[in-house]
Amino acid sequence: MEAIKTTQDQRLVTSDVTLWEEDGIVNFSFEEDTVINTDLVIQLFDEYSEINGMKNRSSLLNLEGVEGATLEGLSLLNQKLEMFSSHKAILVNNEKTDIIGRVMENSFNHKKPTKVFKSALQADNWMN
Repeated sequence: MEAIKTTQDQRLVTSDVTLWEEDGIVNFSFEEDTVINTDLVIQLFDEYSEINGMKNRSSLLNLEGVEGATLEGLSLLNQKLEMFSSHKAILVNNEKTDIIGRVMENSFNHKKPTKVFKSALQADNWMN
């Protein structure tokens, strides 16, 4: 696993996910052909325990590189995000990621607002 941590811009990288905080928004960007499953989510939140200390931050999941997902992986990701997110925006770019985003938006209980977007500008406007 590649792990990079740069404290200046708070950009964190695992082999499948890049994570950074910018303007109060925690951004998740997935590499090409990533499958969101429980192993990936556990790895992400174990490696970067500082995520668990964040509170009331908006989160932006950019699913652009996602090839697939398991229901269990999406459920666990949703549970983890519910712990610190004030809003959860899911950015999709094609039919496959749109389906994954809609499953995440509609299949789980959300305590915080969660919405799928096809435009980063729309997502940003909604979170601010």
